[in-house]
Amino acid sequence: MAIDMSEFTDDVEAGLKANKNFTRFFYRFKADGTTKRRILDYTNKDWDKRTRIAKAKADLAAEKNKQVNTGVNFTENSRLNDVADLYFEKSCEVSKWTDERKDAYNLYCKNSIGKKRIKDVRQVDVDSLRKSMELKGHSKQTINGCSPRTIKKVLIQILKPIMQYAIDNKVLSDLPNIKAPKQTRQKKLVEDAGTKLATLFKSIMTIYADEPFYRALFLFALYGRRWNEIRTLHWSDVNFLTSRYTIRAENNKIGQNQTYELSAPIAEALSHIKDEHEGLVFKSPVTGEELYPPKKQLAKLKASAGIENLTMHYFRHILVSAMGEAGTATTILSASLGHTNLDTVNNFYLSANHTKASQEANRAIEKLTHTD
Repeated sequence: MAIDMSEFTDDVEAGLKANKNFTRFFYRFKADGTTKRRILDYTNKDWDKRTRIAKAKADLAAEKNKQVNTGVNFTENSRLNDVADLYFEKSCEVSKWTDERKDAYNLYCKNSIGKKRIKDVRQVDVDSLRKSMELKGHSKQTINGCSPRTIKKVLIQILKPIMQYAIDNKVLSDLPNIKAPKQTRQKKLVEDAGTKLATLFKSIMTIYADEPFYRALFLFALYGRRWNEIRTLHWSDVNFLTSRYTIRAENNKIGQNQTYELSAPIAEALSHIKDEHEGLVFKSPVTGEELYPPKKQLAKLKASAGIENLTMHYFRHILVSAMGEAGTATTILSASLGHTNLDTVNNFYLSANHTKASQEANRAIEKLTHTD
């Protein structure tokens, strides 16, 4: 509803007017490029004129000070959902990783604790969120509870930074104790991994001898690339002259470009893919867009290799176990796979040389896959 300015006839100070009996006041000022305007109604207050004027001035000063201090349009009374929106918009880079965190927030936090005022988010709310995720997820795979990794992502990589954002903007003075859950799951071990790796390599090279598209795709998986990294790879990311390829920041889990050595078997397969070598490497032959998981081809490879539980991600488990059996150093293996977990890479991640590590990993894979 529009404000009837004819009611406010008396100037109190710059940006503040009052009605004739000084029971209602109207203020207007600009902050962060936005005009702030509001009516202050003290009609039901048993105050004298001097007190009402003083209160109006104080409320206006407090509102101006609040806008200056925060630099953004939220206060301790703002909903967590609103603060989260500002955090992702103003504090985070535009990347695939940011989008993933936003999606996870909307999935697990938005309807559970997101409607609470940020000042009212307590330890019990964090504990309740953790407990609910331990008991039930939002998919068939997590119907009996989310993995510790997913819970850690939501609590440590999403909720905690949002709360810290409020502290950094002087809206909150402290935050709840947000801790990652204890890791209760055991690592997924692969028995006789070296043999499985060699068998997979032979199956890929045999089945797809005349299909370089799928030969390159599955070799990328064999050499440790995640499915998201494979399906988003562009020809411009591949340099045949230097034998390097780059997984761009928006397509990996750490938000930084990662450059790896291009192994000879992958380079040979890529060079024989018959298309214009522009845009996506593994584009859909039907739509020309990003490829869906190749379920039919994966099933064919699974049957040939005799690995019943083979998935696009299980390639990495086989590789990790096989190279571990061969004595490859954890730091080299972790960096070659693009790991982000500091515990996993024994604090190597901060200075991880993905190119050098992938060179050493590729030599180890070559030894493992050429057994005859």
